[in-house]
Amino acid sequence: MTKQPFRLGLIVGVVQWGMVLGSGAAFAEDSPVAEPMARLKQLEHLLDQSRAEQDAISRKTQAITEETEKIRNQMIAAANAAQEDEELLSSLEAQLADLIVSEKAKTEALKRRSGQMTGVLTALQRLAWRPTEALLAQPQSPADTVRSAILLRAAVPQIIASAETLKGDIASLATLRTEMDQQRDRIKTATATMEAEHRQLKELYERKAQFQDAAIAAQNAAESRVAQLAAEAQDLRDLMQRIEEDRIRRVAEAEAKEAAEKAAREAEVAARKAAEEAEALAVKARQEAEQAALRAAREQKDRERQAAEAAKEAERRAQAEAREKQAAAQKAAQASQKATREADASRPQSQTRQSFESAKGKILFPARGSIVEQYNPTAEIGIGKRGITIQTRPAAQVIAPYDGQVVFAESFRGYGLLLIIEHSDGYHTLIAGMTRIDAVVGQKLVAGEPVGVMGTEESKPALYVELRHNGQPINPTPWLAAHTSLKVHG
Repeated sequence: MTKQPFRLGLIVGVVQWGMVLGSGAAFAEDSPVAEPMARLKQLEHLLDQSRAEQDAISRKTQAITEETEKIRNQMIAAANAAQEDEELLSSLEAQLADLIVSEKAKTEALKRRSGQMTGVLTALQRLAWRPTEALLAQPQSPADTVRSAILLRAAVPQIIASAETLKGDIASLATLRTEMDQQRDRIKTATATMEAEHRQLKELYERKAQFQDAAIAAQNAAESRVAQLAAEAQDLRDLMQRIEEDRIRRVAEAEAKEAAEKAAREAEVAARKAAEEAEALAVKARQEAEQAALRAAREQKDRERQAAEAAKEAERRAQAEAREKQAAAQKAAQASQKATREADASRPQSQTRQSFESAKGKILFPARGSIVEQYNPTAEIGIGKRGITIQTRPAAQVIAPYDGQVVFAESFRGYGLLLIIEHSDGYHTLIAGMTRIDAVVGQKLVAGEPVGVMGTEESKPALYVELRHNGQPINPTPWLAAHTSLKVHG
């Protein structure tokens, strides 16, 4: 940011020295006033070009910033839609499982009734094949024959009622199977929608990555620094302590760099001011000597001398105006830098990191699913004992729970792929269990921005979430926003 005003000052200084060195030759020209005016126009042209170049750079920077923010908002919306589709698909699959259980129960009941009806109807068919005379000739008493007829007459209505019930059960089973087919169609549609959302999210992530190429060198350096910290760390507490020390060192380096740049700017301004004063004294001394020589040698040419003095006065005005414009350009550049810093510090909620303390009870869940393990401070130290575990769908989308900056994004022993996000007020969020991390060290995140994806090979992927304050684990549950779709087990 400071190179542009310095380059502009250098151009103005060169033009001014050229004007001073060439001022002596102006007296030998036919028109002493024309050359200073031409130099003034040339200087104004250079100033206009510099301003145009600066405006073009500002517009380009603003356009890149707006495009990056637009892509970030689209990624947040796509991640939220993907999580909603995952939740809907889980609900549809649960409903289908209930329908399958009901269908199995009805099928078994229908088989039992069908077997009963088959036996009864077979017995009736055998009786129907026998004529009435044969019944009279059977070796049994007349009372037994009458009793059999009475029992047969009483059984016929029950058989008819059972047949109607059986018919209703068959129709109900057909309806249930139709509903199961419709449920499978809905699951197929929801799956296609979810896959489309994941594809869109992947495309948005690739587009965002294109705008982050300028920061690759800084990211590589930061990743190398964090990798060195991870190799030296003995456990997670040592790693967190080293990250905190590294953050304090980065803040101190930034402050020292800013102080050095400020001192350099002040020294540059002082040197430029001294050079201008020396230049003005030299010009004044030369002008006085030239005026004395002209008065002694060319007393008869008063008109020409007056013209020369007018030319020198115009040149001095041009130099003064050039210096004023240079000072104005420097002031505008400093104002632009200040406005940029203030804009970075006062961005809206979607761009700036707000106080983490004020967000208690509003932090987003990193993924949708069921909480299968709660925070347990009395358990032995180990993975899953100082945070919560969320059981998710395969390939579930993982998002940033709150605004922050990525300080660790790679494998760590015992955790697998581990993502650590640094928030304000000394808070850190640790997320483990993903098969892919879509964030890099040094990247600034906003709440809801996608940061990774769960595995597809596991039937029940588990996402581990831990919250730490000043390096010590705390219960993350009171900080998380309530969500009706999340189930709690255990």
